[in-house]
Amino acid sequence: MSEPLFNIVFFGILQPGKDKDTAMQNMAKLFKTEPAELTPFFAGGRKVIKSNVDELVAEKYRVALENAGLVIKIEEAAEAAPTQPLTASAQQASKADTGGITIAEVGANVIENPVEVPPQKIDDISNISMAEVGADVLENPPEVVAQEIDDISSISMAEVGANVIEHPVEVTPASIADISDISMAEAGADIVENPKEKDKAPIPDISELSLK
Repeated sequence: MSEPLFNIVFFGILQPGKDKDTAMQNMAKLFKTEPAELTPFFAGGRKVIKSNVDELVAEKYRVALENAGLVIKIEEAAEAAPTQPLTASAQQASKADTGGITIAEVGANVIENPVEVPPQKIDDISNISMAEVGADVLENPPEVVAQEIDDISSISMAEVGANVIEHPVEVTPASIADISDISMAEAGADIVENPKEKDKAPIPDISELSLK
């Protein structure tokens, strides 16, 4: 069974905080072309940026293009829908060299020029204090009516270890055959008689391998 192939598809949707001009400039740097050459990709509709690549290459494209500000969808090539035709310049961009594309480390900030979010103003909280540990912080809690308890003066507690089950089911012990001739092997002893000899796996030549 052949390895499945995938298409990298763009629908003109951008990452939050990214504008079209910034995304086009980032994509142009990625594919080493001019932003104007990528205009067809941002004209709306479904556009295939790269087609018929394996899963690893598709993931590299997705990460790199999402870092540039695009929202990317990975589709199996066999399920690909009809694509709007691209101009010759856009087709050339889709064939750009991606050898320099790498996946950012986990936790890395991959958004260039993020939108600055101004901090929210906090009102005066100097009159707010923290309750002590265990304090009841509910104001006006609902009153719970205590349930009436019947007379339990005749109830007593059994002594520790007492059998509190009345009329337990009598269990007849199973009959054990004579085991006087059975002995226990010493710790570590091989208790398998006449074990089958295991074939030793051949050791391949590893003289040419190194950690470099």
